[in-house]
Amino acid sequence: MNTWGIIGHDWAIRRLDGAIQRKQLAQSHLFVGPPSVGKAALARATARALLGHDERSIRLVDVGRHPDLTWIEPEGDSIKVEPIRALLHTLALAPVESRHRVAVIDQSHLITDGGKNAILKTLEEPYPSVVLILIAPGVDAVLPTISSRCQVLNLRPAPMVDVRAALIARGVPQERATFLARLSRGRVGWALTAAADEGVLQARAERMDELQALLSADSTQRFAFAEKLARQDGARINAVLDEWLMFWRDVGQVIGGTYVENLRNSDYAPLVRKAAEALSAGEVRTLMRGAARAAQLIDQNVNARLTLDLFFLKLPRL
Repeated sequence: MNTWGIIGHDWAIRRLDGAIQRKQLAQSHLFVGPPSVGKAALARATARALLGHDERSIRLVDVGRHPDLTWIEPEGDSIKVEPIRALLHTLALAPVESRHRVAVIDQSHLITDGGKNAILKTLEEPYPSVVLILIAPGVDAVLPTISSRCQVLNLRPAPMVDVRAALIARGVPQERATFLARLSRGRVGWALTAAADEGVLQARAERMDELQALLSADSTQRFAFAEKLARQDGARINAVLDEWLMFWRDVGQVIGGTYVENLRNSDYAPLVRKAAEALSAGEVRTLMRGAARAAQLIDQNVNARLTLDLFFLKLPRL
């Protein structure tokens, strides 16, 4: 773990910390990367480096109560223009306790059009004391007029060994730490949450059990599940498709000669092995592309029921 207390992302921390020490930190940043990879944790650590001059101020940053830190998150499925306007009013004021005002907008890709227009002026002409951090899943998720005005940090998944070491350091037994680190795919936030909340693994087991049931189901049963799943929100649907995509990736690795025990879904080894014995590498690649494409279409608000119907019909029967 580095001096900022963040698991992974050492290169990003060196860049940010060096710029802070040289007093050359950019005023507008865009942190992008997969869900739970540590974007929000890095944003808070950046705020701590800028505002945390003593134990009290560090504690206030950590609990989100520092007077010079504003943190905005979606309410429901969007960030409306009103909180953005309130933020811009706050940023126009002088800092209360430090040299900076720091603003973090988590899931900034969910800002409404009115909010995007409002924030562009601040990005173009930021106040000297302001440091603005936007968080999004990818550069393409925000307007080019916004991303082009930010210093972009593309956060990659942490190495499995680092995630495992962090879990063990927090008291997680070694075998469980190895299992969670493998499941995490380098998503540090996911691993830490799963270690503390058994419900995370239970939800994942439900998704895997649903896949196992579908692989032996007839068309009528598959259509019924598609109807049920299509009523969920996009995040829930994509969580299911993402979990299944990783399963097919495991199957492809077994076909390629990897031991089942070393795979992400080692606890579903019989199902992985059964699929690997029944399918060719080409068929598995087609299934992986199908899962990824279905998730993409749902993100684009294509009819979820139709998308799932078509995808489920292509699943093999095992």
